[in-house]
Amino acid sequence: MFKNLVLILCFFLNTIPVFAGVFKDSVPTFKEIVSYEIQDVSLQKNIRIRLQDHSLSLFVFISPECPLCQNYTKTLNQLTKQFKEKVKVVGIVPGAAYPAADVTAFAKKYHTDFLIGIDKEQLLTKYLQAAITPQVVLVDSIGNLVYKGAIDDWVIGLGKKKEKVTKHYLADAINQYLQLMPVVIKSTKAYGCKINDL
Repeated sequence: MFKNLVLILCFFLNTIPVFAGVFKDSVPTFKEIVSYEIQDVSLQKNIRIRLQDHSLSLFVFISPECPLCQNYTKTLNQLTKQFKEKVKVVGIVPGAAYPAADVTAFAKKYHTDFLIGIDKEQLLTKYLQAAITPQVVLVDSIGNLVYKGAIDDWVIGLGKKKEKVTKHYLADAINQYLQLMPVVIKSTKAYGCKINDL
């Protein structure tokens, strides 16, 4: 009886690190964001990302020529105004395909109220594991992932859109986090243009 108890205890103790690793890896963290620089097109200089300055940081991956990105600027402007004290919104244009002048023209045309930067070498893009424009990555002040994916449920597939948005994934995640509630939906599938290696 004692021998069986010892064997069971040894098995349990040996499995603890395994399970701890699973739980640890289930929530991605991005603590090194502060070490990355992007080219701020409005200031015309490189800036570093500082997560600790806000409760949440929202990274929106955009392409100036992407119709979905253009359509979502209104929603992103609304979120920027609504949560300006708590959420830092940063638009990220991945790669070197678009010069600063094109990105600035996009910002002016769509009256964006949030910072837009170019991630020329896609270091931040790859670190945050972004693959689509538009796609959002929401992290807290120490780099823990809060939400990643689509802004809402307007787009339901490639070339397929709903008449009316019924689920506001990003806004809900922000509200739930700021109200100290569990974030119900932590990830969704984003549809749009694939980020290339340029």
